[in-house]
Amino acid sequence: MTTMPSAKSDPMPVVKHLFVALILTMASQAWGSVTLKGIVSLNSERGAPVAGIEIFAPGANPVTTGNDGQFVLIFREGLPGQDVRIGVKRAGWSVVNDILLDHRLPTKDAMRRFEIIVCKETERDLRVAEFYRLKGNQAVEQTYKIKLAELEGRQAATAQERDRLLRERDQALQQVQEWAKQAATRKPEEIGGSYREALRLFLDGKTDAALQLLSEERLEQEALKAQEQLNQAVQGWLLKGQLLTTQFDFDGAGRAYAQAVKYAPNSYEAWFQYSYFHQQQNHFAEANKGYKQALALARQAADPGPIATILNNLGVLHRAENRMTEARKAYEEALNIRRDLAKANPNVYRPDVAMTLNNLGVLHYAENRLTEARKAYEEARDIYRDLAKTSPDVYRPDVAMTLNNLGNLHSDENRLTEARQAYEEAQEIYRELAKTNPDVYRPDVAMILNNLGTLHHSEHRLAEARQAYEEAQDLYRDLAKTNPDLYRSYVAATLNNLGLLHRDENRLTEARQAYEEALSIRRDLAKTNPDGYRPAVAMTLNNLGVLHSDENRLAEARRAYEEALGIYRQFATTVPSRYEPYVQKVESNLAELPQ
Repeated sequence: MTTMPSAKSDPMPVVKHLFVALILTMASQAWGSVTLKGIVSLNSERGAPVAGIEIFAPGANPVTTGNDGQFVLIFREGLPGQDVRIGVKRAGWSVVNDILLDHRLPTKDAMRRFEIIVCKETERDLRVAEFYRLKGNQAVEQTYKIKLAELEGRQAATAQERDRLLRERDQALQQVQEWAKQAATRKPEEIGGSYREALRLFLDGKTDAALQLLSEERLEQEALKAQEQLNQAVQGWLLKGQLLTTQFDFDGAGRAYAQAVKYAPNSYEAWFQYSYFHQQQNHFAEANKGYKQALALARQAADPGPIATILNNLGVLHRAENRMTEARKAYEEALNIRRDLAKANPNVYRPDVAMTLNNLGVLHYAENRLTEARKAYEEARDIYRDLAKTSPDVYRPDVAMTLNNLGNLHSDENRLTEARQAYEEAQEIYRELAKTNPDVYRPDVAMILNNLGTLHHSEHRLAEARQAYEEAQDLYRDLAKTNPDLYRSYVAATLNNLGLLHRDENRLTEARQAYEEALSIRRDLAKTNPDGYRPAVAMTLNNLGVLHSDENRLAEARRAYEEALGIYRQFATTVPSRYEPYVQKVESNLAELPQ
């Protein structure tokens, strides 16, 4: 049966920092009195008002927010339209939307309040990433609505065109997630040039204007300036790549990332973002090339945080390609670095330790090293549970992830009561999360349902198994309509599991239909990723061989077994601990066939 583990990759981490208010040089003009009204919100736009925040600016009266979070700055010698820098201060707190603190004084007719978003300093990167993610998602949805309206305006528009548009939207949303994490790690003083101006336009909902500012000519001019300005120009290319993903222009985004590494071939951050983009697009060769370049540069710089992050992501990539030895080497080095970093700065690096432990546990499990997998999963779970006590919104999904993986392990070791407890706790978390964020967590609900179905089946609770598998299958089929590259493999996995259940219930015709559809999907996937999907082809061939044998279709059973055996023997030469048991099982099935 097929159970589904979870693995994670992460963005490039940086040291957290305190917000420092800067003062912009203001043009000398005739001044008058201008009033700037605003509000301080907690964590997000239109969040709860925050009291006790000091607000100040050159030429204005300093104020402290009251219980309603509101403030009024009066610029006695101000001028409408004049640029100023707003300062914000409170010990232990940071500004989420600090990029917008370079503010333009309003006209008398302006009705919109200036909103400043603050959060606890320890949550700064999380809240900034969420702020950027929401802005990016809004841009994606706006593009989607415009393109959908254009499509529906054409009477000849096809269902395939609508499906393609949905896929493009989902790809853009995935890219927004990583861009938001990357954007959150930058210090305000590191942001300048076209990047700063374009980002402000984008956050104000003016994506087209931001892209116009990031013109080929302007970015090339910036890239050719003095070396000290190179980083700002490259950040512009990276931002352009992200903005183009919000408009589903993945080809244009790829060109922008290529330009970034062209002009900054010695920047491990540029290579990392280039690699992550291609990894999300399933361009494994480009991702491999980029990560290796990023790793070499990070090693030259002796920067341990980025080294560990790149190694972690390389491990995820190698495991997806079934290159287990390389994955293990990458994970173990990443884990050692992150443990050392966590000794000095546990608040920053303990989550990274847990992430790599989980990924190493997934690898141990895939190689049938169950004792080592349990040790890794349990340490990761304990770290995530501890972190979730103070930041449940951030870390409960990670608790559920490790519980799911532990459930798989318990099930394999026939510790069924513990497996059920782990799966059911994970399911409760994922269903609750999916109520408010279905786009992100519906796949996790489907995953845990599939795994619960496998557990029900092993305990001969066949009606419950069928109910779980069918709900999972419905979710995966729906997800595959808009993102087939990602979810067709999961459709095949649940079909394989349903085939096993049908056979046990003597519903042989339905079992055959399920296996044959699963086999067709897996063969198709193996054409472009043979190392990743040929073992799954072998699994379904073996199951189909058992079914042929049950129906006395011996020649077909033999062909299925022999093809499965050839695949498993090939993989057993490189990962014997994982694949030798499958070789022995198929050999046994072949030996039992009547001659």
